[in-house]
Amino acid sequence: MGGAGAGNQNLRACLSYPAPKELVLVGEKGGLEPAPVRELRARGAKVLFCSRSLTGMEPPRTLLKHSTNTSLSVAMNLLTAGRVSAVVSSADTKAIMVLGRYCIGTMAAIRRPAIAKAFQGPNGQFYMLDLGANVRCSPELLQQFARLGCALQRAHQSQSKDIAPRVALLNIGTEVGKGTSDVNAAARLIENDHALHSVGFIEPSEMFAGQADVVVCDGYAGNLVLKTIESMATYLRAQLAQLSSVDSELQNLTTRIDPDRYNGALLAGLNGIVVKSHGSASERGFLHAVLQARDYVNWDMQRMCEKSLSS
Repeated sequence: MGGAGAGNQNLRACLSYPAPKELVLVGEKGGLEPAPVRELRARGAKVLFCSRSLTGMEPPRTLLKHSTNTSLSVAMNLLTAGRVSAVVSSADTKAIMVLGRYCIGTMAAIRRPAIAKAFQGPNGQFYMLDLGANVRCSPELLQQFARLGCALQRAHQSQSKDIAPRVALLNIGTEVGKGTSDVNAAARLIENDHALHSVGFIEPSEMFAGQADVVVCDGYAGNLVLKTIESMATYLRAQLAQLSSVDSELQNLTTRIDPDRYNGALLAGLNGIVVKSHGSASERGFLHAVLQARDYVNWDMQRMCEKSLSS
């Protein structure tokens, strides 16, 4: 359901999914328009109704005790039971994090999940995490996220274990001693971890310079960086749209920086594929989050990450 009004928008987005018979849609009957429900069912989608949905204001204790019949809880339990291959939701991060850990559980090698996202750099894609699931992170947790990011990078690119992804810690400078004590402690842990190839610190201005394959940070900094990137991309698209004429190269640039195409981020580290969509995402944006989840399933991302982390 994803909050007030988002349920119907997400439902309409699913009408554009290329294979509706793959979809299992979970929502509150009284809050959904009947016409798209009928059309999706006619095209092969399965629709499950729940008694209520979350508001986004529930504290963690309420989520654990009183969310049994909500759309998000039902969807998570379907994943736990193996009745679906992935869950996509535009619910708030806290609810997805709490119910994901409670219903699905966390990988044995990971203490807490992280929101991870792949970005396109000049030499291919790189992963960044955490983007908002954990506002404060201990040095040990940042080290775990470095390992998790490397597992994702290897799974995404089917990369050989002999080629270790380059790991960088996001910081306000590249000199040793810059930044907080926790960031410096995490840098030492990552540098001394034989399973990781540390390249030191990286500043936000160098993230897209191709210097790292995995960028690690706490959820506070990561969420700020993510939303800044999205805001700038939206601004640039608006500026390009005002040009009197646009050639093919500019049109390709406009397409490449479309935030809707990159909506959706993986809640990495859970025992199942869960993709978080922005609550403010458009219909097209939510569709891309669903397509992203399908790609993770097709890549066998979960099994490959578990294999990489267990070695």
